[in-house]
Order: sequence, then structure tokens, then C-alpha cells
Amino acid sequence: MNAFAVIHPGLEGVVQAELATLGVQGEVVGGGVRFEADAARVARLARTMRTPSQILVELVSGTAKSPDQLTGLLRRVPWKALVHPLAKIDVEVTSRQSAVRFRDVAARAAGHTIKECLKGPFVPDREARPQLAQQVQIRIDNDVATVSLDAGGDLLHRRGWRTDSVKAPLRENLAACLIWLADWRGDRPLVDPFCGSGTIPIEAALLAAGRPPFGRRRFACDEWRGLSREAIRVVPVSTGAPISGSDHHAPSALAAQANAQRAGVKVSFRHLQVSDIEPTGVAGTVVTNPPYGSRLGASVAPVYNHFGRALRERFSGWTAVFLSPQPDFAMRVDRGAERLAHFKNGGIPVGVWAVRV
Repeated sequence: MNAFAVIHPGLEGVVQAELATLGVQGEVVGGGVRFEADAARVARLARTMRTPSQILVELVSGTAKSPDQLTGLLRRVPWKALVHPLAKIDVEVTSRQSAVRFRDVAARAAGHTIKECLKGPFVPDREARPQLAQQVQIRIDNDVATVSLDAGGDLLHRRGWRTDSVKAPLRENLAACLIWLADWRGDRPLVDPFCGSGTIPIEAALLAAGRPPFGRRRFACDEWRGLSREAIRVVPVSTGAPISGSDHHAPSALAAQANAQRAGVKVSFRHLQVSDIEPTGVAGTVVTNPPYGSRLGASVAPVYNHFGRALRERFSGWTAVFLSPQPDFAMRVDRGAERLAHFKNGGIPVGVWAVRV
């Protein structure tokens, strides 16, 4: 079956590369990567991939110029083969240049049709009653509808371990994308001097340990019919390379430590000004998300100056990968900064920049 790994436009190549490491060849399209896999493999990918925000199974696609045509399309899907007949069905409809104008009405009608398709005999004592809603997405573009089922049931950046958060946090899957773009695989020290709630160091520690990125969260695909649920154990681990984070805001460092404990990883977090950061080895990688003035309501240009000065003075032999909303800020860190990618974070255009000190 066709599947689609969703990611912010501009980062599709990262998801494609992660799929390739898992033995899956994908095609980059706007906003994600399309690939082929059976339901079992899609479920495994949803539980283990770090970079996508969603993994969708594309169930059917066809013309839908009217509600009746959309209903006919939905009836072509073998819903009983995948979805439990007692499952709650949530439907979301998005449309562009479509004759199907009333999306809420279409979503309600689609949900009713799917439930009708699921009616029939089943043996309740052989199947546990489902606990999670199945998320069905219907995208109509130029009167062509694509019906998809979300393997996660919720956005995949919600790992299940980050409950202590701070202002303007970076989504976990985007942190994983930064780590990937930094070409860091757990073989050298990693430092994050603007750690916030600890997202980047924790994602790095899980990667270095070879652990899936998720905590105790469950997935919609756990309740697909015919598939066994694979348990994810959360066990404290230590990694070979030191991983550390710091932040000028003391409550952030405390929140980061609490999140690391829930994730089951050992990471060192400190309350520290960026001008006081120190390397943790002869050569390593800095991966970080400095503050944006537009997000936090303050002038942050001097922060990039301090960051660049600390790198030049103490991090010789290191590589730094960081986000910046403006090329000028990146140049304040280092005039030789190279842009690796560009996407929108929280609606703000940002670049991923690299500096080799």
C-alpha cells in the first residue's frame, strides 16, 4: 500500500534519508515523502522513526466532485481489514479548489459512511475493545480526494516524555531533523547551549542509545486488526559520548532534567550563560535553537554575538548547527556560516545553519 511521511516543507530530504537507513526507498514530494509498505511495516516505522510529524496510510484516491462521489470512494476502502468495528472514527477534511465546499458537513458524512462500512459480525471476546480513535484524513485537491489513515493517531512529535515545557519549545521531530542535518550519530560529544526544555539533547541521547524516541505513548496502529502491539520499554541508559545542555534560564534547566528522567536517558543540564559554555571533548558538535526576537519579544542579536564568540574562543575543531530566522543573525555567529535547509518553525521562516570552527 502507499504511505506518506509528513514533514515541514524544506525538510523532506531528511525524512527520505532516515527512511533509506531503514531500508525503505521514498519519493520526495511537497510536505513529505511517499513510499510503499504493508500495514505491519508502516506500524513499525510509526513507532521508531524520529523525523516525520505523521505517517499516513493512503487508502484510496479518486474523483470527488460531490458528497455522493466522496461516499462512493469511501465505500471502496476495505475498512474491516484494518479498523476494529467498535473504534471511534475522527475525520478531518481539507480542500482546495473543490466542489465539496462544506468541510465539516463532509467530515460528518464521511464518518457516518465509514461506520456503516464497519458494521457486521465480529467476536468481541477475541478482540480487545479499542481505546484510541482512528484518525482519517481526507484531502481534496482540484476535486481529487485522497483518503488516509494516521498510523500514530496523534502527531509524532508528541513523544510522551516532555511534560515540563518552556516558552517557544522546539518540536521533538524537528530537533531530530537538526541532529540528522548535523550528521551526528552518537559518536562524539554534543552540546546544546540554548537547551530550553531539553528536547535536542534528549533526542540525541535516545538516538545514541539506539532507542525509539517515544516514551509510554500509544499509537493508533497498535489497534489495527491483524497486527501485534510491540511494547516500548523505557529503561535508563548511558551513552558513550557525553551529551549536555545548558540554558540561561534556571527553570528551563530543571524542566529539561525532569524530561530526561521521564525519557529514561542520562543527560547533563546546567544553568549557564551562553558566553560561559565549555566544550566536553576535543572535537564534537553543537546543535541548538537560539532564541528568536519575534517569538520571545526581545532583541536577541547580541545573543548570537556571544554564541559566536564562545565558539571561536573555546570550540576549535567543533561543528555547530543552529537555527536562525535571519541570515544576519547567522553571520553574527560566523561569517562563513552555511545554510543547510530552510523551513517554517511555528510559522516563522528559519534557516538551519552550519559553522565549522
